[in-house]
Amino acid sequence: MGEPTISAQILRHVANCVELTGHSAAGLLDRIAVSRDLLEDPEGLIPLAHFLSFFEDAAALLRNPHFGLHAGRLSGSDSLGPLSFLFLSAPTLRTAFASFTRYLSTMQQAARNQFDDEGGWATFSYGVLDQSLTRRRQDAEYSISAMFSLARQFTGGEIELREVRFEHERVGDYARYRDHFGCDVFFEQDCNAFTMEGRFLDLRGRVLSSSLHPILEDHLRRKAGEALAGSYAHRVKALIAAAPLDAPPCVADTADRLGLSVPTLHRRLRAEGTGWRELLQDHRMVAASRLLRESRRSISAIALAVGYSESASFIRSFARHFGQPPHRFRNGGTGTETKSAAGLRTDGAQSG
Repeated sequence: MGEPTISAQILRHVANCVELTGHSAAGLLDRIAVSRDLLEDPEGLIPLAHFLSFFEDAAALLRNPHFGLHAGRLSGSDSLGPLSFLFLSAPTLRTAFASFTRYLSTMQQAARNQFDDEGGWATFSYGVLDQSLTRRRQDAEYSISAMFSLARQFTGGEIELREVRFEHERVGDYARYRDHFGCDVFFEQDCNAFTMEGRFLDLRGRVLSSSLHPILEDHLRRKAGEALAGSYAHRVKALIAAAPLDAPPCVADTADRLGLSVPTLHRRLRAEGTGWRELLQDHRMVAASRLLRESRRSISAIALAVGYSESASFIRSFARHFGQPPHRFRNGGTGTETKSAAGLRTDGAQSG
């Protein structure tokens, strides 16, 4: 299975934000082997891992732990390629969020991207699904900040957020986050998200003509159809990753989503050198390893977060998978690790 990718055009905005500070982005681009020409290529793709690393390295270069928030605030009509234009040309804010979440996969793979409109409240959520990609805080804060910025541009600044949630621990002063979003901000949550009152969703756009929206949607619909191709293992992995960690899909539902019987799905996966249980278990274990290294949650809390009803079975499964128990892994043990978990690191964040 190939590694997940992201449109090079999305990196272009981040690189431009670096240069707005008076620093050159050339060294950072060289580090991930990306040329300026690629940033201007509408079809250019780069590994998602390289994009995440660029963001974290840029924050370190600028000595700005909140670089992602600030880059998000500067998001405009060209910051997310055609997705920005799609959002800003929608007839209403409700349509803007719905269409954006429907087509993000055309620009970025391995991302959870959801919009819920229920009970008088609306929530946009985002997250990187590949649990082996651990350098992701700047991207999470950028993505939530950028969507808030686009929504404010769309409505002429009329919307207000009720709350913001982030998966990671807090870094720096809480007031930075509170002032940026103008609402309560919570950390170490199940997803990266913001919530606002549903009444804002009927607001009409003030930036681009809504006549552009069906044209852009048709273009992205064709791209989305092309993106559905791929191995069955890759497609199963994407369906597993899209579900909550503590409520993974069952094999029957997954086979149904793919238009296959359960025996046929098992045969297809075996032909590709893997299996249903292997894919599910690897996803849960890599997620657990990330939480162990990047958070201060207890082992019992992590066991529940990745779908185990009690700690003992989680500890046994983790030890079989990584060759060492969870507490030793968290403390930097030297036991055998799977390739997918190699290189995990701790960001040294504070809890909120």
